[in-house]
Amino acid sequence: MNRLFIVLCCSLLLLTGCLTTTTQNKESDSLTLSPKKELVVSKTQMNMAFQLDVGDVIAVKVHGENELDSTYQIYPECTIQFPMIHTVKVCGRTPGQIQQEIATRLHKDYFKQLPAVVVKVKEFNSKKIHVFGQVAKPGRFDYVKGLTLLQAIAMAGGFTRRAARNDTRLIRTVGGSKRIYRISLRSLGKRRLRDLYVRPGDIIYIPESWI
Repeated sequence: MNRLFIVLCCSLLLLTGCLTTTTQNKESDSLTLSPKKELVVSKTQMNMAFQLDVGDVIAVKVHGENELDSTYQIYPECTIQFPMIHTVKVCGRTPGQIQQEIATRLHKDYFKQLPAVVVKVKEFNSKKIHVFGQVAKPGRFDYVKGLTLLQAIAMAGGFTRRAARNDTRLIRTVGGSKRIYRISLRSLGKRRLRDLYVRPGDIIYIPESWI
């Protein structure tokens, strides 16, 4: 396991170097003054954008129909058995897509009006985040709902003395491609930092300061 992690870290370092040269001239990727819009999202937006997988736990509620409300853990068959409409595929889909399907199927066969369905992620068990570089305990960590950038770094034991806090890198897959965001934690205010949520699969790299 340690060997695999070392290989992963080396690969990510190479990736960081390559991607930084291609994005460092783009103002949109620099967060030294303020967080980029796409990084600052609400917890509700994070919940709705998350693609579910085996191990996650979701809660489904239908407004005015308490007997249909239930909580489901996703098992390897990647489906849940919902009352009245039975099998609903969930893996690889967002909560928004699932609630739309449930509402549509209930409306088609049982309800005169389109019911208000809400699907919320209760436990994020299928995804990990990676924190490495100048932190006390680099490694992979379980993603939890509402996790901020600073909280993720704290999970890795916090910064070392040599950490370049003004050049923190957040590596994220956006639209199928990797993007690197350079974040100056010292320049951002506490309020802005509280709005910087990490996503499942994010990679956080803290380089060494040479000052």
